[in-house]
Amino acid sequence: ADSAIVTDACVPLSAFAQVLTETVKDVEAQGVVGPCFGHAGDGNFHCILPIIGCRDSDSDIDSDSRDSEEYLQKLHLVNDNLIWRTIAAGGTCTGEHGVGYGKIAYLEKQYGKGGVEMMRMIKRGLDPNNIMNPNKVVIIN
Repeated sequence: ADSAIVTDACVPLSAFAQVLTETVKDVEAQGVVGPCFGHAGDGNFHCILPIIGCRDSDSDIDSDSRDSEEYLQKLHLVNDNLIWRTIAAGGTCTGEHGVGYGKIAYLEKQYGKGGVEMMRMIKRGLDPNNIMNPNKVVIIN
């Protein structure tokens, strides 16, 4: 694979096994490649969802669907389900790798409108010209 969707979530240890197991079931149900692993001691886990564009003779995934838009949508669905499941379990949509661009859409669910607006206010105060990592974590209009 030339690229992948790399997930990064963290849940309370009491929810770790359940959320990881449900994510593995999601990967299997969607018929995509997505090894899941974690740091069981801190509740952080990852699911690597490779965007595969070539035939792998060892794979049972149909080569015509591997690089299709449908396959990519399945990868995004697994990622989306993983994040919503993590937040519902009292976890965070980002464990150790930050928010970046990919998780902005989930912050309001996790922190509420007020929490995200506070992040914007802090960003505006520290970076009024929005030159430090513009539109990562929060979008400043």
